[in-house]
Amino acid sequence: MAATPMPRRGIMFWPVGTGDSTTIVVDEDHVVQVDLHDMAQADRDDAVVTPVVDVLAACLPKRHGRPYLAVFVLTHADQDHCRGFADLLEVVTIGELWATPRLWREYEDAEAVICDDARAFQEEAERRVRATRAAAARGEQPASGDRILVVGYDSDRERHAYADLPPEYLTGPGHAVTALDGDDVSTAFEAFIHAPFKDDCAAARNETSLALQVTLRDPGGADATVLLLGDLAHDTIMKIFTYSEAHRREERLAWDVLLAPHHCSKHVMYAGGELQ
Repeated sequence: MAATPMPRRGIMFWPVGTGDSTTIVVDEDHVVQVDLHDMAQADRDDAVVTPVVDVLAACLPKRHGRPYLAVFVLTHADQDHCRGFADLLEVVTIGELWATPRLWREYEDAEAVICDDARAFQEEAERRVRATRAAAARGEQPASGDRILVVGYDSDRERHAYADLPPEYLTGPGHAVTALDGDDVSTAFEAFIHAPFKDDCAAARNETSLALQVTLRDPGGADATVLLLGDLAHDTIMKIFTYSEAHRREERLAWDVLLAPHHCSKHVMYAGGELQ
């Protein structure tokens, strides 16, 4: 397979059918992957979808001889957003994971339907929580490859080990992230967190999607913004707009590029199936 060159900076939406795979190239050292949908059919000669794991392994910067991904972000644990994660973890060093609390709830629910790649993600997230807590107990920062950021709030968080993480490894709506795998990249990158909301912590999985406004900063002032809303539906997206306007931060709703939420589902445009 010939490697698909990545831009020096920019955002790439891979053709993966009904699913999401977004790559954000911040600079030559920092690449962020938001969701993953790497299907077996991508290996066919006549495939119209991209073998994302293979492409990333071929194109990512190298660190200690292995492909290095600064951050992997999972908006939510549906299979069309995490398919291939276990394979990615085998061939790529992932510096930091961004995870939402929702999967901790599901992982302990015997009746929850969780795909194998979502389980692989959760097991890796829990390993990183343990590693981060251990590093903090030693008065140290976790090493690259052990780092995690838990994004969002949950009413049952005290039941889970991530609740004991130091504050710098927890964030939520209304906050901006300007570090990737422990590196300050504030002059080049910012991710503003819109969701998930605490009120939705026990809602359907789609409504707990991580929603971000990502800004790639340019020294000349030509910043670029992308809005990523996962699989949120109409009511939660309207909540994002209402909250942003109420807090006088309309600029957080701006975008140059919008990834259509929930793959252009009608539930994004309508509330309860009725036109508003």
